Amino acid sequence: MTTQCFIDMGNSRIKWWLCQDQQVVASHACWHRQNLAAFAEELPEIFHQPVDFVGVSSVLDSQSNQYLTWLCESWWQKKPIFAKTGSQHLGIECGYSQPERLGIDRWLNILAVAPRQPVCVVSCGTALTIDVVAKHQHLGGFILPNMNLQLSSLVQGTQGVRPDEIEFPTLNWGKSTSEAVYHGILLSCVAAIEKAHQQIEQELQQTVDLVLTGGNAEKIAQHLSTSHDIIPELLLLGMQRYFGHSSLR
Repeated sequence: MTTQCFIDMGNSRIKWWLCQDQQVVASHACWHRQNLAAFAEELPEIFHQPVDFVGVSSVLDSQSNQYLTWLCESWWQKKPIFAKTGSQHLGIECGYSQPERLGIDRWLNILAVAPRQPVCVVSCGTALTIDVVAKHQHLGGFILPNMNLQLSSLVQGTQGVRPDEIEFPTLNWGKSTSEAVYHGILLSCVAAIEKAHQQIEQELQQTVDLVLTGGNAEKIAQHLSTSHDIIPELLLLGMQRYFGHSSLR
């Protein structure tokens, strides 16, 4: 039995998974409220056991990546391998003319859902990203500010809009400024996803699967009229496929 550690250094959170035979045996995550060194000290003891492989997805800067490399070599005597976007991988062609400009998080999500193609994958994280895979090609996508970024931008760009938080927004007409803001932000995300999905189905003239992932996936998905699946750990599945530690082919 081999043990792998997969690390996702995202814009908002860092997630660690410990896997054996494609199964997650331990996981840990933290928001970027502290530096990587402080976060590493909080890792559960199980993550200090020997591992056979360390794979990383990182959208952070080189300094953070270098420090993570040092940590991995200190704990496990293993140099981590960083996933990188290429022109093609596992038979899937990247839709960007400059593949290195496509975020590795998007690329791994694309690889994770590729067996279901044609498929539209939506990541509801710090940004709202929408990508399409069909006929073994990434056809391209969209990047929009997700709910928190929209709210932050609206508050910073206006003087009179200061909404109180609404934990469970709906698509009903807002009867107060707070409702108008939160319901409007939700509406923009839902409408963007449904329009993009409708557009690709019209272009391909066939049914296209819709898969959502990310921290706001549940909040957005419950208002979609389009049939969909939610896969919380989609990026992990993408990393397993990328590094050849997946049962999916």
